[in-house]
Amino acid sequence: MSIDDRLTTLDALWSVWAGTGKGLTEADWRRPTRLDGWDLRALWAHSAGWPFGFSVLVGRVTDAPATHDTAAALLAEFNVPEGIANTTRDRVADSAREDAEKYTVEQLVDQFATTGPRAIATARELGDVSIDYFGRAVLPLSEAVSIGILEATVHLLDVQRALRHEPDVPADGLTHTAEVIAHIAPPVDFIEAATGRASADLFPVMS
Repeated sequence: MSIDDRLTTLDALWSVWAGTGKGLTEADWRRPTRLDGWDLRALWAHSAGWPFGFSVLVGRVTDAPATHDTAAALLAEFNVPEGIANTTRDRVADSAREDAEKYTVEQLVDQFATTGPRAIATARELGDVSIDYFGRAVLPLSEAVSIGILEATVHLLDVQRALRHEPDVPADGLTHTAEVIAHIAPPVDFIEAATGRASADLFPVMS
């Protein structure tokens, strides 16, 4: 999938987020989610950090060589037992709850309706440059977009489940997310687990 295709997919996902957020009631925002200790507003606040973060990333173009060629390689590193996905879990949860209180629902929804699309427009002008990924890696911009697609897809499913809606996620988002996740796992382990031939507990491959 080209960077333009990935940006189109990300834009479609964020459009669903924006449309969903505009229709939520106060009771909806307080609904529990399948993330322990997170209500829908906290989950949304966490997810809204990605459109904002992407608006920062498009301003972090670098000539430095890539430290990771793919989103999967970086996410695999993040998700090892001592990786930041595990070591910062409690801090991320606390930050999500704090942001849920700090920002209005209109501000949280606007990240998907306005901030994200503006950053996507900037990214289209840049093309597939390399970017400094929040000081943790140097990635091709297209691969950073892949992480955004994965985050938007996984958490949109969390939102829809919390609202007791049937999953309704843009198909390209689902397909691309599945491809990235499949590449995080060691190939042999993934194939054997997926086909019922492995006794090892492979899943989840990321948090």
